[in-house]
Amino acid sequence: MTDHPSARWRLLTWNIHGSHQPNLEQVAEVVEGYGPDVLALQEVQRRQARRLAKRLGWRATWARKHYPYSPLVWWRAEGLAVLTNLHTSHVVRIPISRGASTWTHRHRVVLAVTITRGSSALRLYDTHLSTEVDERIDQARRVSELVLQEGAPLAVVAGDLNTHSSDLAEVVREFHAAGLHDVGGNSTSPVEAPQQRLDMVLIPRDAVVTDQHVPDGDEEWAHISDHLPVLMEFER
Repeated sequence: MTDHPSARWRLLTWNIHGSHQPNLEQVAEVVEGYGPDVLALQEVQRRQARRLAKRLGWRATWARKHYPYSPLVWWRAEGLAVLTNLHTSHVVRIPISRGASTWTHRHRVVLAVTITRGSSALRLYDTHLSTEVDERIDQARRVSELVLQEGAPLAVVAGDLNTHSSDLAEVVREFHAAGLHDVGGNSTSPVEAPQQRLDMVLIPRDAVVTDQHVPDGDEEWAHISDHLPVLMEFER
């Protein structure tokens, strides 16, 4: 049981492979088709997040993940973004990679944003973990510690966790201390014939899933991104 009003939230997470300049009109059409309350993006450039938000009639909160280019092309830096037409507040961007320079792809962050609708508030932690297993387990632990430390009444972690079948359970286990769990789902990469479940939404143990979807992959999706989007709707 919870002391807070029950609410239903519909969240979409998607790594849109921004460095390959995806067609933002196609991205917007997919988002509109799913009709989420909140969109969590990974590998997105600031200008892409702003253009997509404008197209959707929403607002974007962006955080730089890494910046491997010279100052002459600063606009190519990629990061994380949370898009919604609801009220946002308490934005926090925290590095979760130990000793990694912002000039390398190994630099990782978590973007935390509170989204409020009426009397209900969702604390969303958008992240993109390392491709190296030891690093991503440690980063998962650091995100979980942040969730636990902040103690938001309703918290969700979403993003590209870069998990493989060999370490998925171990990565997810790091979030159990924060009261979050994985409800399973379909593979999200490669999009032509998905075999790996890299992307997911972790929700509170007492939340009730009311809708969940990952599209069937095919070559058409490859024109947009190298990851499939993940929809999670839940009530708590």
